[in-house]
Amino acid sequence: MKRFLVTFSIALGLLLPAGSEELPATLDKPYLGCWLAFSESRDFEFVIGGDGDAELFFIKNRKRLSTGGCTLKIYYVVEEKVKGKGGASRWVSRRMVQDGFEDFGKETAEPPLRKPLGFTATFTGGIKARIVHVFTKSGLEISTRIIDKGESKGDLRPGVKVLVGDLFRHIDDADLEKRETESKLEDTRISVLPVGGRRASRIKFEDYDSVLTEECPKGARAFALESDRYGGHEFQLTTANPDYGVIEFVQKKKIIHGFYVNWFPDAMKAEENDARLLIKVK
Repeated sequence: MKRFLVTFSIALGLLLPAGSEELPATLDKPYLGCWLAFSESRDFEFVIGGDGDAELFFIKNRKRLSTGGCTLKIYYVVEEKVKGKGGASRWVSRRMVQDGFEDFGKETAEPPLRKPLGFTATFTGGIKARIVHVFTKSGLEISTRIIDKGESKGDLRPGVKVLVGDLFRHIDDADLEKRETESKLEDTRISVLPVGGRRASRIKFEDYDSVLTEECPKGARAFALESDRYGGHEFQLTTANPDYGVIEFVQKKKIIHGFYVNWFPDAMKAEENDARLLIKVK
């Protein structure tokens, strides 16, 4: 086993450029373990950890909400299209390498408004993606771009995965038919604009059997979720030019128990300035 680990470490080292290293995560409380923390908004805080993963916290009464699935976990990803059995193609995730960061600058708890700030991340196979953020008091913009294909052979797509947590983990499926349960769900609702649609569809969490992939079989151009569990806030996701990106959903449970909202720039428009994800908090 030791010989395998040594061999693997050497092989991985050969794939990483000499300047690659871990993101420094030396911020003081309350941002321990973070490389970046943005807190200039009255509505949200946004942090990026030393592992490259991010999290958005909603603010209520000047305090951030952090329990009960009330945050948005945000992951920067790269997927490669590979052929499976029978010749069918599918997208496969490539793992972010924890000591493969470059061009990230100094850690900060005071990122400037409306100025780009980012890092280059390395993924398995030597793939590198540049990830850039621009903050405002009402939200942020995220752009992702492949700058080195590494050893990949298939098409690549960089993107952002947003985990909508289990806001109602305290509600068992067996209790969904109870009248008091409906009152707990009535202040949480989704607005989604399907690809090809002319107007947004509204989904109430009382309709807990709703399936987002059925509502949006080709994905979506815009998505919004408002909830009292977020302190009455609503977050919105779209592309700067809605035609330059697509939102996909991964839902394995009832909608009230969480799902992924995944954004990818259009492959033909990925280099365009407007091929960037917009996140707004109201």
